[in-house]
Amino acid sequence: MGTYWFELAIGPISDLEEAAERLYSRCGDGQLSGDEQGGTVMFSREARNATEAILSAIDDCERGGLSVTGAMEDLVTIDDIAEKTGRSAPAVGHWTTGERGPGGFPAPAIQHGIRVKLYSWAEVSRWLADAGLGRIDSVAAEVAAAAADVDALLRARQVLRDAPSGKREVLAKLVEAQPRPTRDGGLGGGVGECGCAGGWGGG
Repeated sequence: MGTYWFELAIGPISDLEEAAERLYSRCGDGQLSGDEQGGTVMFSREARNATEAILSAIDDCERGGLSVTGAMEDLVTIDDIAEKTGRSAPAVGHWTTGERGPGGFPAPAIQHGIRVKLYSWAEVSRWLADAGLGRIDSVAAEVAAAAADVDALLRARQVLRDAPSGKREVLAKLVEAQPRPTRDGGLGGGVGECGCAGGWGGG
């Protein structure tokens, strides 16, 4: 068992005190904040792995009447990456440009102009592990990767909920489809298996 820190995004909260009491009645490791525009729950949860921690927290939130809209990804700057890896910011900058390291550094998840760049720590930590560079907090990297995966699934769930009834079934099959081996030995998507290759079907 390990302790995992992460944050969940929550839908609008009409009464913060009441919502916090409902959540606390189910678990004591979540700190709720927010208002009518939405909120967050910061968790420090013990579990066998990060995915189990995040999924069990989502279950507690939703059983407590909260609407979970996302698992917030850990976005980092070059300075953050330098601190997390024990390297200098200029060294990390060289990784991002390909001047040092094996190349293929993840592109920014968010970029505003030239100066403001935020990277996905889940993607960066995987790149670092593959490249054998830097000192990585393995637990933080695990949480970042799990949060990114769960967030994608939560977004897919919302798409299914919002989809017209005629398209919901075929979209659900696409989400559930198992990857199949490709000719080069990798794993391909299951789109063809759910009959989606020619279009979304339904109207």
